[in-house]
Amino acid sequence: MSQIRQLAAIMFTDIVGYTALMGDDEHKAFELLNINRSIQKPIIEQFNRKWIKELGDGVMASFNTVSDAVNAAIKIQKDCNAANKFQLRIGIHQGEVVAEANDIFGDAVNIASRIQSAAKPGCIYISETVHHNVLNKKDIQTKFIKEEFLKNVKEPVRMYEVVMNNKLIAQSETKSHTPLRNSIAVLPFANMSSDPEQEYFSDGLTEEIIADLSMVNKLLVISRSSIMTFKGTNKKMKEIAAEVNVRYVLEGSVRKAGNNLRITAQLIDAGSDSHIWSEKYNGTLEDVFDIQEKVSRSIVESLKLKLTPQEDEQIAERPITNIHAYESYLKARQEIFRGSEASMNNGIKLIQNALDIIGANDLLYAMLGYTNFFYSRFLNKTDRAYFLKAKENANKAFALNPDSPLAHVTQGWIYWNEGNLQASADSMKKALLIEPNNSDALFGLAEIYLYAGKSEAAHSISDKLLVIDPLMPMVYIMKASCFLDANIAEGLPYFEKAYNMDSQSPLNTWMLVCAYFWCGKNEAGYPLVDNVVTTSPDWSFTKQLLFIKNGLQNDKEKALNYATPELDIEAKNDHHFAFHLAECYAVINEKEKALDLLEYSMKIFFPYKFLSKNILFSNIKNEERFIELMKMGEQKSEDFKI
Repeated sequence: MSQIRQLAAIMFTDIVGYTALMGDDEHKAFELLNINRSIQKPIIEQFNRKWIKELGDGVMASFNTVSDAVNAAIKIQKDCNAANKFQLRIGIHQGEVVAEANDIFGDAVNIASRIQSAAKPGCIYISETVHHNVLNKKDIQTKFIKEEFLKNVKEPVRMYEVVMNNKLIAQSETKSHTPLRNSIAVLPFANMSSDPEQEYFSDGLTEEIIADLSMVNKLLVISRSSIMTFKGTNKKMKEIAAEVNVRYVLEGSVRKAGNNLRITAQLIDAGSDSHIWSEKYNGTLEDVFDIQEKVSRSIVESLKLKLTPQEDEQIAERPITNIHAYESYLKARQEIFRGSEASMNNGIKLIQNALDIIGANDLLYAMLGYTNFFYSRFLNKTDRAYFLKAKENANKAFALNPDSPLAHVTQGWIYWNEGNLQASADSMKKALLIEPNNSDALFGLAEIYLYAGKSEAAHSISDKLLVIDPLMPMVYIMKASCFLDANIAEGLPYFEKAYNMDSQSPLNTWMLVCAYFWCGKNEAGYPLVDNVVTTSPDWSFTKQLLFIKNGLQNDKEKALNYATPELDIEAKNDHHFAFHLAECYAVINEKEKALDLLEYSMKIFFPYKFLSKNILFSNIKNEERFIELMKMGEQKSEDFKI
């Protein structure tokens, strides 16, 4: 049988949640297959192309041009949405295939299939090859989603989404944004040392320069968390600048050999791709503080910015002057940002080592308190020792420096944990008076406002976070949450955006499932629950999702299998989790248990407008106790002062 090699655009489609449906209702599943076939086959033939075969609930088709493939996919999705029976995922890639009889084979087929699997429900994902071919098509708009390794594909694949239906998130990303005149991204300094273990030093220098420049009120500086996503990237300066919407980019390198240090830095105008300033610095480790300050001041001077006396003092400030303690501090930061139990414990030991070297220090105490708090919040909620250490170390930092921004942020989270949202907000504001662009304080303040039912105030803060931290999924989740009080569906594109930025994150997936359930889009949420089960089977939030999924599917007995003592312990130590567990019990009509949990959660979580319209509480909304809780929440929200 003859084989023909040819270039083709391959399209894969797949019905979302079909496997689960097949297990629940076989007759309905076969009915959807017929509807799917009746929608897709005429459209594929309309574009004069070849329907290759059906793969269970999926379809594979081949097109001669990528524009035909994309236009066919758009029409298929629109007709599918109009039918309102199910959602499709669609993936398209162009490459060389081997055609034999009525089938095709090759790497291009595998890549198209993997892209389809990565697509979110109701969307079309395309490879970079396809993206480049449709760039000049005015009727086709795309947006970059992510780059990741796909199964059985050697190189990472960059994926784009075809923008459809003028969705809110699509509109905000496809329109042209002119970067602010004074805006900069400080890229991760490259570690040129022979020892990769020296990475902490180059990362630390990057973070310190970002911190220095963030003190300058008239300069917009992209935050560390977004910047570190470019670590090791091969992207061009113009592409990076466009992605975070800045005019200037700073790049540099660090070579550390023993006590010797060589640092290079250059400032680039990304719009014109011209060099504004560049410099090389040679010295010893003890010179790093001077070099860091010189780089920061050179940038300020190059951009013709005038520092206020407070800004000038802050850039000159050196919280740690001993180089050995400073190195220990940088290593600690690297460990802490990794976020695991082991790495955070290592970070705590390294901070303590720095304290042993130089004695009492406000920055080290504040960092220790901050780490203690988040260890207690995320890694060990039942052991109060870490929380008490957080309070102790924050107080030690304040005793040495009442204006420590990190101590104020830590204190804010401590008050939040204790249920004093007003004091928590005040602490975050104090941090922002000292560092107006402190992303930790901005995020904390926005979350506090949401807990207090003040979503209007949270909106403006989340908008600022989207500017200074545009590549962090949690920022999009924060923005999405701002819509919960008014129109939950308006926030959905932001939840989906966060998921697309890192679909492997259990937290991003969990939040999107919650959003789908809040919007009544249960069928879209069910398959994602299975994803979380696969990646994080022992996570208490995974058990909560399985609980509510089975409850929504009217299987109370199976739902209660997940109502373990572990969930009650989690709810006792986390008021927000208590709210989500209340949703579970409300769904299965266990009213008193649901109301007990809701009442407990509302000690610090009282966005009464959202709670009142949350469809997961439908079974308890008419209960007198629920009505009284909403009145209490409204009063607490009114008493909270912005």
